Amino acid sequence: MNESLINIGMYVTYGLLGLAALSAILFSIFHMFGNIRKAIPALIGLGALLVVILFSYSISTSEAYPDATPTVSQWIGGGITATMILIGLGLLAAVFTEIYKYFR
Repeated sequence: MNESLINIGMYVTYGLLGLAALSAILFSIFHMFGNIRKAIPALIGLGALLVVILFSYSISTSEAYPDATPTVSQWIGGGITATMILIGLGLLAAVFTEIYKYFR
């Protein structure tokens, strides 16, 4: 009896969590199209992130990691490369900001 109530509660929780995530995503999309001028910087940022991810995927090799196919291995390598690129860009931005503040 207790297990069946727990299972029902878990399914209801999963459903409500999915509904909340879907409504948050849809609300954001509708709000973005309602204020397209304010959304342009965010879309440029998403585009730049997509370029970094595709670039890092294209330069990564498909050396096989244990228990991974060559495609999955290439995505893993691309993810590691993209992370390193984004960390480097973040550090450069921080240094540039501090130098800019110093001379301002």
